[in-house]
Amino acid sequence: MPDLATPLETLAARLAGISESSLPDEQTLIALAAIDPAAAAAWLLGSDDSGSWSRPRLTRFVSALAESAARSPGAVDTRELLEIVRRHGHLLAPQHAAELAAMARTEPADPLLADALQAALDKAPENPGLLRAAAELAVAGRQQDRAHALLTRLGRAEPGLATMQYVSGARQRLLRTNATPVRIALLSSFTIDTLVPYIDLECRALNLEPHIYVAPFNTWEREMLGEGSGMERFEPHIVFLAAAADDLMPSLAMPDAELTTSGEAAVDRLLTAATRFTSWSKAVLVVHGLHSVFRDSLGPASARLGPSRGEVLSALNARLADGLRSLPRSYFLDIGDLVARRRQGALDNPKLRHLASMRLSEPVLREIATGYAQYIAPLMGRTRKCVVLDLDNTLWGGIVGEDGPHGIRLGDTSPGSEFREFQQFLLSLTRKGILLAVNSKNNEADAMEVIRAHNAMVLREESFSAVRINWDSKPSNMLSLAAELNIGLDSFVFIDDNEKERALMRQAHPQVLTPEMPKDPARYRETIEMLPELQVLTVTEEDRTRTRQYVERRQREELRVTAQTPEGYLASLEIAAAIAAASERTLPRVHQLFQRTNQFNLTGLRYEPGVLSARAGDQGWRIYTAQVSDRFGDHGLVATAVVRADGDEWSIENFVMSCRVIGYGVEDALLARVAGDAREAQATWLSGTIATLPKNAPARDFYLRNAFTRDDAESERAMWRRDLREPGLTTPEWISVRAANGA
Repeated sequence: MPDLATPLETLAARLAGISESSLPDEQTLIALAAIDPAAAAAWLLGSDDSGSWSRPRLTRFVSALAESAARSPGAVDTRELLEIVRRHGHLLAPQHAAELAAMARTEPADPLLADALQAALDKAPENPGLLRAAAELAVAGRQQDRAHALLTRLGRAEPGLATMQYVSGARQRLLRTNATPVRIALLSSFTIDTLVPYIDLECRALNLEPHIYVAPFNTWEREMLGEGSGMERFEPHIVFLAAAADDLMPSLAMPDAELTTSGEAAVDRLLTAATRFTSWSKAVLVVHGLHSVFRDSLGPASARLGPSRGEVLSALNARLADGLRSLPRSYFLDIGDLVARRRQGALDNPKLRHLASMRLSEPVLREIATGYAQYIAPLMGRTRKCVVLDLDNTLWGGIVGEDGPHGIRLGDTSPGSEFREFQQFLLSLTRKGILLAVNSKNNEADAMEVIRAHNAMVLREESFSAVRINWDSKPSNMLSLAAELNIGLDSFVFIDDNEKERALMRQAHPQVLTPEMPKDPARYRETIEMLPELQVLTVTEEDRTRTRQYVERRQREELRVTAQTPEGYLASLEIAAAIAAASERTLPRVHQLFQRTNQFNLTGLRYEPGVLSARAGDQGWRIYTAQVSDRFGDHGLVATAVVRADGDEWSIENFVMSCRVIGYGVEDALLARVAGDAREAQATWLSGTIATLPKNAPARDFYLRNAFTRDDAESERAMWRRDLREPGLTTPEWISVRAANGA
C-alpha cells in the first residue's frame, strides 16, 4: 500500500502550486489554519493575496486561525500574533479578539500589544473583545484614566449583565480618580442588586464616583422612616424607590371589584413613606410609577365590563405623580413609559421573578440606569449648557451647497420629516435653558437662506445663540464659540453626522461631549433626548429666557465697541440690581447657579437642594441673591452668596456669579450689601475663602481688590478677612440697587 501524504503535506503542496495570479481557495486555508496555525499565520502576514479578499472571506479565515491558535497556545509566534491583532483584530468576534490578545500578552510585548489593540480599535471601536483586552492591559499597567474610559466603552458596547459585572469589578482594582463622589440609595419591594453595575457605569461616564447603598430586601418602608436605618446613616444624595404594583396590590392578579381600592391604598403607602422621608432627609427622591406584569384575564371583554388594569394603573400613577409634586425634592419616574420607548424588551422575566424575586429583566437594566442618570446628572451639576450642531445631513438631509436650498430633504414626509422631528426636539431644549449654536463647513449664504426662509425649518436664526458657518476646522470654531458665549468647552455637546468630524472633535477637545450618531436620521432624536447631560431637575425663568439673553448680549457688545470709555459703556447700560434673601421660589435657581458656575466661583462648593433649603431657614445663615437687568433686558438671577452670620464675624462660605455679567461690577454690589448687613448686625469682621480651581481665575482677585487681607500662607485655599470698621465696600456708581423681598 503506497504511503499517503499527511494532510499538512497535501495542503502545503497545494499552496506551493498556486500561481501568483490565482488565490488559494478558502477551504484550503481554513484547513491549514486548523492543522498548522503557524503556517497559516505566516501566509496571512506574508502574502499580498489576502488584501484582495472580500471582508466576509477574510473574516472567516482570520476567525478560523484565531480559534486554532487558541487551541494550541505557543503555536504562533508572539510577534506574529501581535501583527494579526494590529491588522485584522477588527474582523474578529469579541471572544476570538480577546483570546488572540491574551495569547500575545507577555510583559516585554505589552507596549506592542497596546499599539496593536489600538490600531484594531481604530477600525472597530465598539468590538467588545478588543475593548476588554485593551482595558485589562490598562488596568494591569495602572493607567487609571485610560482604563476607566475603556471599561466605560466596553459596558456601552456589550451591556449584558456578565460584562457589566466584570466592568464594575475591574474598576475596584483601580485607584480612585478625581471623580466627584455621589451617594445613591436603592429601595425596592423586589431584588434590585443587578441594577448596581449599570448605575455604576452611567455615573462613571459622568465623571462621578458612585457609592451605592442597596437596602435589605423589601424593607423600603422601614428605611424611609429614618430612625437609625441604614439609609439614614448612609446620608444619600439621591434615593430611588422601586415598589412593584404586583407587590403592593395582590388583587392585580385577579379580576375583582376591589382593584381600585387596593390601588388607592398602595398609593397612600408610597406617599406616606415619601412624606416621612422628606421630613428628615434633604436627598432627592425618585419614585417608580406603578407597573404590572399581569394583563387583564378577561382580555378584550374587560374594556366593556369596567376599567381595565391599564386604566386603573394610569389613574393611580397620575395621583402618585401629583402627590410627589407637592413634596420637596420628589420626582415621579414613569418606568413603563421609559422601557416602552426604548424598545429593549419586556420589563419582567417570569422565571427570575419566581426564582429570585427579580422584577427587572436583564434587557431593560441599562435603560433604567440611563433613566436614573437623568436625575443624577443635573443633581451633581453635569448638565451641559450648549448643543452645537452641524447642518448638512444633521439639521436637514442632503448638502445645501450641492442640492441647493430647495433641493435639501426637509419637510413633513420622509425623507425629510426625520430632520424636522429632530429640530422640534432641539427647540424644546431651549425652553429649559440649553443654548443652540451652529458649527458647519458650508457656504454661509446658502446655509443662512435655508435657516431664514425654508418653510419647513423649525429652528430659525433667533434660535441660535452663536453661529459659525465657514470653512475653518470645527475644533477651531468650537474655541471661537466658547469665547463668544463665555462658557467652557466642557459645557458643549457637539452633534455631527460625519464620523470623521466627530473623531477630530474628540481628539482636539475631549472636554466636549461628542456622542456617536446613528446612520439613520430617524433615530437622531432618540439618541440625543436620553442624554443625561441634557436633563434638568427644574426649569427656572432664567432658563426659559436664556436664548433671548444671548441675543441681548450681542446688542450690548455692539454698544461696547462704540463706547468712549469702559466706565461710559457701563453707565450707558443702565444696570439695576435687586438684592434679596433666597426664597422658596428662587432656591431652585440658586442651586442651579452653584452646580453650573465655574468661572466666578470662589470655593467650588456644590450645594445639595436640601442643604440650601435648610440654610435658608436657619437664622445663623444668610443666602443672598442678585437679580440684574439693564436697558436691553433682564439677565435674571445671576449671583448668590451663602454667608455664615456668626456674631462678631460673618463668613462667606461661597459666592458665585454667572459668567454673563462678569465685568459689570455686580459682585461688588452684592458684597457691599453683605458688608452692610453685617455692620447692622454689629459684626466687625467679614471673611471668606478663595480656592484655586482649574477655571475660576476671574474670581481669584475678588477679595484682594476689595481690600481684604490674606490670613494664611500660600495655599490652594486662602482665607481673607476685612475689618468692617474701615471705609469702603461700596456699590459701583453705574449700578442702581434696590431691595427686594425674594418672594
